Amino acid sequence: MFKVGDPQRTLRAIAWVRYGMAALFLLLALLREEKLLSLGLALLAFLMARSGYCPLVRRG
Repeated sequence: MFKVGDPQRTLRAIAWVRYGMAALFLLLALLREEKLLSLGLALLAFLMARSGYCPLVRRG
């Protein structure tokens, strides 16, 4: 667990990375044969970004 100076800012940055991963997996779903796998990973990344879950950042 990491204690950071501004946990909200850190969690927002992590969320942006996860949104980017979701977009990447959606792009892969368009281009690759493994559409179901890519769509599932995109959904997982999107839900993780929306929930704000990160066990490595200590809040408060």
